Amino acid sequence: MILSLHAQAQLFLLTVLLGGGMGLVYDGLRVFRHALPHKPFWVQLEDGLFWLAAVFLVFGVMLHASSGEIRFFSIFGLFGGMGLYFLTLSRLVIAVSDRIIALVKYSAALFFRILSTPFRLVWLIVRRPVLKFGRFCGKKRK
Repeated sequence: MILSLHAQAQLFLLTVLLGGGMGLVYDGLRVFRHALPHKPFWVQLEDGLFWLAAVFLVFGVMLHASSGEIRFFSIFGLFGGMGLYFLTLSRLVIAVSDRIIALVKYSAALFFRILSTPFRLVWLIVRRPVLKFGRFCGKKRK
């Protein structure tokens, strides 16, 4: 199938956007890994699933946009879009995500600290009698 110059330009821009979107999704995966660290096996599995999904997505776009023909400029657009994203916006996305994660962790810790404060105060009041009673029972048991 022969694409006009206009259609080729549209396909190139589509693949650049697709590459940038794939970079953004991969950054989301990196943020997830940073928020919840896990073992290398799971990291490799996540990477494999990401690339498998990316292959199917790219195949679907190529099938729809250019009747399944893989053209050099579309591959260049994909990797160019990913490279452009990683060189420009990736650092900002990761930095903002790290701050949001830190804010959420701080908020959760503060919430649980506030929630547990009454229980900690009650423990401060009843700690001595409970410990004395425990020692008393331990002596009587012997």
